[in-house]
Amino acid sequence: MSVTPAPALEKGLKLLEIIAKQEQVSFNKLQEMTGFNVSSLNRYLHTLRYCDYIQKNSDNKYIIGLKFFTLAEKNNRWTYLKQVAKKYLVELSERFGISLILLGYSNDQFTVLTKQAHKDNITMMSIGTCHYYEQALTWALPYVVHLDEVEQKRIEECYMSHSCIEHFEEFKLHFKENGYVLDNGFINKNILRIGIPLYAGESKPIGIIGAGTFKQHLNDNVEDVILAMKEVSINISKMVF
Repeated sequence: MSVTPAPALEKGLKLLEIIAKQEQVSFNKLQEMTGFNVSSLNRYLHTLRYCDYIQKNSDNKYIIGLKFFTLAEKNNRWTYLKQVAKKYLVELSERFGISLILLGYSNDQFTVLTKQAHKDNITMMSIGTCHYYEQALTWALPYVVHLDEVEQKRIEECYMSHSCIEHFEEFKLHFKENGYVLDNGFINKNILRIGIPLYAGESKPIGIIGAGTFKQHLNDNVEDVILAMKEVSINISKMVF
Protein backbone atom coordinates (compact mmCIF):
# COMPACT_ATOMS: atom_id res chain seq x y z
CA MET A 1 0.00 0.00 0.00
CA SER A 2 1.30 3.43 -0.92
CA VAL A 3 2.13 5.85 1.87
CA THR A 4 2.20 8.94 -0.38
CA PRO A 5 -0.60 11.00 -1.98
CA ALA A 6 0.79 10.20 -5.46
CA PRO A 7 1.07 6.39 -5.68
CA ALA A 8 1.72 6.27 -9.43
CA LEU A 9 4.62 8.68 -9.10
CA GLU A 10 5.95 6.72 -6.14
CA LYS A 11 5.90 3.51 -8.20
CA GLY A 12 7.59 5.18 -11.16
CA LEU A 13 10.38 6.45 -8.91
CA LYS A 14 10.75 2.98 -7.42
CA LEU A 15 11.25 1.56 -10.91
CA LEU A 16 13.88 4.18 -11.67
CA GLU A 17 15.76 3.29 -8.48
CA ILE A 18 15.72 -0.42 -9.30
CA ILE A 19 16.88 0.04 -12.88
CA ALA A 20 19.65 2.43 -11.83
CA LYS A 21 20.90 -0.02 -9.19
CA GLN A 22 20.57 -3.16 -11.32
CA GLU A 23 22.11 -1.45 -14.39
CA GLN A 24 20.03 -3.71 -16.64
CA VAL A 25 16.89 -5.63 -15.73
CA SER A 26 14.18 -7.55 -17.57
CA PHE A 27 10.45 -6.92 -17.46
CA ASN A 28 9.84 -10.19 -15.61
CA LYS A 29 12.48 -9.35 -13.03
CA LEU A 30 10.95 -5.92 -12.48
CA GLN A 31 7.55 -7.50 -11.96
CA GLU A 32 9.04 -9.97 -9.50
CA MET A 33 10.86 -7.24 -7.56
CA THR A 34 7.94 -4.80 -7.41
CA GLY A 35 4.84 -6.97 -7.41
CA PHE A 36 3.16 -4.58 -9.90
CA ASN A 37 0.61 -6.19 -12.21
CA VAL A 38 1.52 -6.51 -15.91
CA SER A 39 -0.81 -3.77 -17.10
CA SER A 40 0.36 -1.20 -14.55
CA LEU A 41 4.02 -2.07 -15.00
CA ASN A 42 3.69 -1.65 -18.77
CA ARG A 43 2.16 1.82 -18.29
CA TYR A 44 4.87 2.99 -15.90
CA LEU A 45 7.67 1.70 -18.11
CA HIS A 46 6.11 3.16 -21.25
CA THR A 47 5.90 6.59 -19.60
CA LEU A 48 9.49 6.44 -18.37
CA ARG A 49 10.69 5.41 -21.84
CA TYR A 50 8.64 8.13 -23.54
CA CYS A 51 10.26 10.72 -21.26
CA ASP A 52 13.75 9.26 -21.94
CA TYR A 53 14.42 8.32 -18.30
CA ILE A 54 14.90 4.65 -19.31
CA GLN A 55 15.44 2.70 -22.53
CA LYS A 56 15.87 -0.87 -23.71
CA ASN A 57 19.20 -2.39 -24.68
CA SER A 58 19.98 -5.06 -27.28
CA ASP A 59 19.06 -7.79 -24.76
CA ASN A 60 15.58 -6.28 -24.38
CA LYS A 61 16.39 -5.24 -20.81
CA TYR A 62 15.74 -1.88 -19.25
CA ILE A 63 18.62 0.50 -18.58
CA ILE A 64 18.79 4.14 -17.55
CA GLY A 65 18.10 6.60 -20.36
CA LEU A 66 19.85 9.73 -21.53
CA LYS A 67 17.77 12.16 -19.47
CA PHE A 68 18.43 10.23 -16.26
CA PHE A 69 22.14 10.15 -17.09
CA THR A 70 22.43 13.84 -17.93
CA LEU A 71 20.57 14.88 -14.79
CA ALA A 72 22.90 12.76 -12.68
CA GLU A 73 25.97 14.20 -14.40
CA LYS A 74 25.03 17.84 -13.88
CA ASN A 75 26.84 19.79 -11.21
CA ASN A 76 24.32 20.35 -8.44
CA ARG A 77 24.12 21.19 -4.78
CA TRP A 78 24.85 17.60 -3.76
CA THR A 79 28.01 17.57 -5.86
CA TYR A 80 29.02 20.83 -4.23
CA LEU A 81 28.25 19.35 -0.81
CA LYS A 82 30.72 16.53 -1.41
CA GLN A 83 33.40 18.95 -2.60
CA VAL A 84 33.02 21.26 0.39
CA ALA A 85 32.73 18.44 2.92
CA LYS A 86 35.80 16.65 1.60
CA LYS A 87 38.03 19.61 2.45
CA TYR A 88 36.70 19.72 6.00
CA LEU A 89 37.04 15.96 6.43
CA VAL A 90 40.69 16.14 5.37
CA GLU A 91 41.34 18.94 7.89
CA LEU A 92 39.66 17.06 10.74
CA SER A 93 41.45 13.83 9.86
CA GLU A 94 44.86 15.48 9.86
CA ARG A 95 44.15 17.47 13.04
CA PHE A 96 42.92 14.55 15.16
CA GLY A 97 44.30 11.49 13.35
CA ILE A 98 40.83 10.00 12.78
CA SER A 99 38.84 8.68 9.83
CA LEU A 100 35.66 10.43 8.68
CA ILE A 101 32.72 9.93 6.33
CA LEU A 102 29.84 12.00 5.02
CA LEU A 103 26.57 10.09 4.74
CA GLY A 104 23.45 11.24 2.90
CA TYR A 105 19.98 10.16 4.04
CA SER A 106 17.13 8.98 1.81
CA ASN A 107 13.73 7.60 2.75
CA ASP A 108 14.95 4.09 3.56
CA GLN A 109 18.75 4.05 3.58
CA PHE A 110 21.91 6.12 3.75
CA THR A 111 24.75 6.39 1.25
CA VAL A 112 28.43 7.19 1.82
CA LEU A 113 28.95 10.36 -0.23
CA THR A 114 32.64 10.95 0.55
CA LYS A 115 35.25 10.01 3.16
CA GLN A 116 38.74 10.62 4.46
CA ALA A 117 40.44 7.59 5.97
CA HIS A 118 43.48 8.27 8.16
CA LYS A 119 46.44 6.04 7.36
CA ASP A 120 46.91 5.06 11.02
CA ASN A 121 43.27 4.52 11.86
CA ILE A 122 40.18 2.58 10.77
CA THR A 123 39.20 2.59 7.09
CA MET A 124 35.43 3.28 7.40
CA MET A 125 32.93 2.33 4.67
CA SER A 126 33.68 2.77 0.99
CA ILE A 127 32.25 5.68 -0.99
CA GLY A 128 28.98 4.65 -2.60
CA THR A 129 28.19 2.08 0.10
CA CYS A 130 24.49 1.96 1.01
CA HIS A 131 22.87 0.58 4.15
CA TYR A 132 19.28 0.31 5.29
CA TYR A 133 18.71 2.05 8.60
CA GLU A 134 18.10 -1.15 10.55
CA GLN A 135 21.54 -2.38 9.52
CA ALA A 136 23.65 0.44 10.99
CA LEU A 137 21.94 2.23 13.84
CA THR A 138 24.91 4.38 14.86
CA TRP A 139 24.79 6.37 11.64
CA ALA A 140 21.04 6.00 11.13
CA LEU A 141 19.88 7.32 14.51
CA PRO A 142 19.56 11.07 13.67
CA TYR A 143 17.25 10.21 10.77
CA VAL A 144 15.35 7.40 12.49
CA VAL A 145 14.20 9.57 15.42
CA HIS A 146 12.35 11.82 12.93
CA LEU A 147 10.35 8.95 11.42
CA ASP A 148 6.79 8.18 12.50
CA GLU A 149 6.31 5.88 15.49
CA VAL A 150 5.38 2.84 13.40
CA GLU A 151 8.55 3.03 11.27
CA GLN A 152 10.73 3.75 14.30
CA LYS A 153 9.33 0.70 16.05
CA ARG A 154 9.93 -1.49 12.99
CA ILE A 155 13.57 -0.44 12.77
CA GLU A 156 14.15 -0.80 16.50
CA GLU A 157 12.61 -4.29 16.48
CA CYS A 158 15.02 -5.29 13.73
CA TYR A 159 17.82 -4.28 16.07
CA MET A 160 16.53 -6.16 19.11
CA SER A 161 18.61 -9.24 18.33
CA HIS A 162 21.87 -7.26 18.52
CA SER A 163 24.19 -8.40 21.30
CA CYS A 164 24.45 -4.94 22.90
CA ILE A 165 20.73 -4.14 22.86
CA GLU A 166 20.79 -3.59 26.64
CA HIS A 167 22.45 -0.22 25.93
CA PHE A 168 20.02 0.79 23.20
CA GLU A 169 17.76 3.12 25.21
CA GLU A 170 20.77 4.83 26.78
CA PHE A 171 22.29 5.27 23.33
CA LYS A 172 19.09 6.78 21.89
CA LEU A 173 18.47 9.00 24.93
CA HIS A 174 21.97 10.45 24.69
CA PHE A 175 21.31 11.55 21.12
CA LYS A 176 17.95 13.11 21.96
CA GLU A 177 19.47 15.08 24.85
CA ASN A 178 22.71 16.13 23.16
CA GLY A 179 21.92 16.28 19.44
CA TYR A 180 24.84 14.09 18.35
CA VAL A 181 25.67 10.40 18.25
CA LEU A 182 28.31 9.03 20.61
CA ASP A 183 28.92 5.34 20.09
CA ASN A 184 31.50 4.68 22.79
CA GLY A 185 31.75 0.96 22.08
CA PHE A 186 28.01 0.42 21.60
CA ILE A 187 28.48 -1.52 18.36
CA ASN A 188 32.11 -2.58 18.73
CA LYS A 189 33.75 -2.34 22.14
CA ASN A 190 37.09 -1.28 20.62
CA ILE A 191 35.75 1.42 18.29
CA LEU A 192 34.59 4.95 19.11
CA ARG A 193 32.15 6.56 16.67
CA ILE A 194 30.91 10.15 16.68
CA GLY A 195 28.08 11.35 14.46
CA ILE A 196 27.09 14.99 13.92
CA PRO A 197 23.86 15.54 11.94
CA LEU A 198 23.95 17.81 8.90
CA TYR A 199 20.93 20.04 8.23
CA ALA A 200 19.69 22.04 5.25
CA GLY A 201 17.29 24.36 7.05
CA GLU A 202 14.72 21.79 8.20
CA SER A 203 14.55 19.90 11.49
CA LYS A 204 15.08 16.51 9.82
CA PRO A 205 18.78 15.99 8.94
CA ILE A 206 19.84 15.38 5.36
CA GLY A 207 22.96 13.50 6.40
CA ILE A 208 25.57 12.94 9.06
CA ILE A 209 29.28 13.57 9.46
CA GLY A 210 30.75 10.48 11.08
CA ALA A 211 34.12 9.99 12.75
CA GLY A 212 35.61 6.64 13.65
CA THR A 213 38.70 5.71 15.60
CA PHE A 214 40.15 3.18 18.01
CA LYS A 215 38.85 4.02 21.49
CA GLN A 216 42.30 4.43 23.02
CA HIS A 217 43.40 6.84 20.28
CA LEU A 218 41.56 9.96 21.47
CA ASN A 219 41.80 9.39 25.23
CA ASP A 220 40.58 12.69 26.76
CA ASN A 221 40.27 14.48 23.41
CA VAL A 222 36.72 13.37 22.54
CA GLU A 223 35.05 16.66 23.49
CA ASP A 224 37.46 18.62 21.27
CA VAL A 225 36.60 16.38 18.33
CA ILE A 226 32.86 16.78 18.93
CA LEU A 227 33.12 20.58 19.10
CA ALA A 228 35.23 20.69 15.93
CA MET A 229 32.80 18.43 14.07
CA LYS A 230 29.81 20.54 15.17
CA GLU A 231 31.51 23.65 13.84
CA VAL A 232 32.25 21.88 10.56
CA SER A 233 28.61 20.76 10.22
CA ILE A 234 27.41 24.35 10.69
CA ASN A 235 29.95 25.72 8.23
CA ILE A 236 29.10 23.15 5.56
CA SER A 237 25.38 23.83 5.92
CA LYS A 238 25.91 27.60 5.60
CA MET A 239 28.15 27.23 2.55
CA VAL A 240 26.06 24.68 0.64
CA PHE A 241 22.45 25.28 1.58
